[in-house]
Amino acid sequence: MIIVRVWKDGQPCLGMARLRPLKGGQIDMSRFVNIGYVTSFDTKPQLEAMANFFGQALTQDFKGINSELMKEFKDQFVPIEPGSYVMTNITCTSGRNKSWIGDDRANPFASESGSATPILGANVIDVRPGGILDAGIIEIRSDDVGLFERKTGAVAASPAPAQEQAKLREMFPDAGKKLRFSSFRAGKR
Repeated sequence: MIIVRVWKDGQPCLGMARLRPLKGGQIDMSRFVNIGYVTSFDTKPQLEAMANFFGQALTQDFKGINSELMKEFKDQFVPIEPGSYVMTNITCTSGRNKSWIGDDRANPFASESGSATPILGANVIDVRPGGILDAGIIEIRSDDVGLFERKTGAVAASPAPAQEQAKLREMFPDAGKKLRFSSFRAGKR
């Protein structure tokens, strides 16, 4: 399992990062995992996610929609297979503002195909088998170039604050060495 916090310019936000596996130094386009503040809508191919969302809206299952959109910290863990991953996209929503950087263009009919480019900055993380990984904070750093920011902004990484590490140790008291604290590093470009 993995968890991460997303910030933009020093402030936390509801953010999500898309990771794609690295195989032989190349991005594996056959699969991805979204981490951060994710819902089940974010982890499905686009058409399936849209169908589920509209199905819940049509049947007036607003409680189901809200439970997806209002996740608690403990519910933000995402299952992930061991290996090395590269970040290809990161988003940050704060109120009505949404920022993003990266280039991960999924085909609307099959999110496993298309093209992806690693983001600038801290973009690689290694996941060990059978562990619980706290990937710390990933922060979008603005570059004040307006509309082009999504291609030129960079991501900085830092470990989780001490109080949040303590909170995780309380949540998983029997995890022992399975609980690991790390952060993204500059890698693939």
